[in-house]
Amino acid sequence: MKTEKTRKMMRTKFQLSAAAATAVLAGTISLISCAPAAKVEIGPPPAELESQAADAEAQVRRGCFVGFTRAIRIYEDLYARPAMRKKITVPYLKALLLKAIREREVGILGHAHYRKGVEIIKDNASLQQFLPFFVAADSLSPRTRGIMQDISIIDVKKVYDDVLMQQRLKDDLAVKASSDDFYAYLYVALYTGYGYFSEKKDNLAAQLLQSFPESVLMKYKNAIYPRSNRERLEALLLKEPEFYEAYHNLGEVAISEGSLLEAEGHFLKALDGLSESPQVHIYLASIYTATEEFEKSLEYWDKTLALSPQYRDALLGKAVSLSYLARYNDAIDVLNKNVELGFYLLGESHYWLAWNYHELKDGVRAQANIEESKGRLPTNSEVFGLAGTIAFDQGELDRAEKEFKEALKHNGANTEALFGLGRLYGQRSKWADSATHFERAAFIFERSEGAIAAKIAEIKSSKLSEERKAKLLAKKEQQLKVTQATKATAFINAATSHANAGNKPKALEMASRAAAHPQFKARAEEIIKQIKNSL
Repeated sequence: MKTEKTRKMMRTKFQLSAAAATAVLAGTISLISCAPAAKVEIGPPPAELESQAADAEAQVRRGCFVGFTRAIRIYEDLYARPAMRKKITVPYLKALLLKAIREREVGILGHAHYRKGVEIIKDNASLQQFLPFFVAADSLSPRTRGIMQDISIIDVKKVYDDVLMQQRLKDDLAVKASSDDFYAYLYVALYTGYGYFSEKKDNLAAQLLQSFPESVLMKYKNAIYPRSNRERLEALLLKEPEFYEAYHNLGEVAISEGSLLEAEGHFLKALDGLSESPQVHIYLASIYTATEEFEKSLEYWDKTLALSPQYRDALLGKAVSLSYLARYNDAIDVLNKNVELGFYLLGESHYWLAWNYHELKDGVRAQANIEESKGRLPTNSEVFGLAGTIAFDQGELDRAEKEFKEALKHNGANTEALFGLGRLYGQRSKWADSATHFERAAFIFERSEGAIAAKIAEIKSSKLSEERKAKLLAKKEQQLKVTQATKATAFINAATSHANAGNKPKALEMASRAAAHPQFKARAEEIIKQIKNSL
């Protein structure tokens, strides 16, 4: 019999993240207590229905998202048949619970399985022990990239404290987990899945992870916790080609290693079984943004937002792609939506608002937004670099100098700030200072050439289609040409400034470097000739 304290706990209304769990547990329990026992038809179930139940069990044993989905579909049909209800209710609940947890593990913030589980428990008074697990699973933090939507930390903490940290519940689950891989998986998923609310070290969770070596559920948990393991994920796929969440995790591993094209392949494969996960779409959108395939990235930003309309990172990413496509007003509309949602990525959103207004020659709005961004991102070099450019273009050289210097304080390799100060000191005839900043910028551009060349080599050796390979190579080769021309510009400007400052040896060195670029060869040789004639 429940204690009064337990009843009060179960009566607490859990208003979970994104208002997911809207049921009041007190009402749920009272309904369960009064629910009539399910009627069971007399006589053995038809052989076909028994076969379907066996198929559902086999699907669950596969331990993967697709298996859980297929099992639930079968159980849903069988549950509607009185002859099978008693036999399949518990397996059905377990499948729903596994799917609810797996959704969180692949970044899906759904609540349908929670609701269905609660509905079934209401109809089956003897299964109340499953209710806290559904409540806790529904409040698990999804594994996501960035901010999908607003969550109530207070509500999540309340579920953790009032449900999972109830000693009797934890002890009972621990006992079951010692001999049943379903409960072992449940224990590890729940007691390690609440982020910083979770205990720093759960000894039982660590022990359970080493148990049940043949369990697919535990093999997957070991493959992703505490971080994704490439070898374990690949081993899962060898035995189960439809383990699409493993492709998703391998994509994350490849991202962390900087292998974007490999990651793309994994995420595209993951889409075959995880099309409802915003995470797969946002990773692909990010990859196509990084490869400068902006039209393609927009497709996946929009797919992400169709699944999660308030996904802050997707809104920001879409705006960035629109910005590079010179669709400035469209980008501004998306960024304003992010600002209206509030709380997250506001500094970044104001930065890109300033960038787009600057491109539209709207200095007033550009200035207002860059000031807002500076206040929210006070150590971001790129923000102060853009602030310096906005001020410079408005003729406010003192303010531009201050902003560029602040940018370099946070990142000495900020070429926007270095180039900007080179121009600014040139206008003031501070030739030595101008030369120093142009020279620093030139050598940074030179280092960038190596990174671009490495990316070109990666594309050439990739297994991409020849058509796409040609498009990507064209973009990177153009980027290399622009970088080389900008480097040469910095060298020729450094040469001119050194010459004006009277540093002829340094001017000769910079001019010689600039002469390596065909576009600047004649001008550089003229500077060299003038300097030599003056010696």
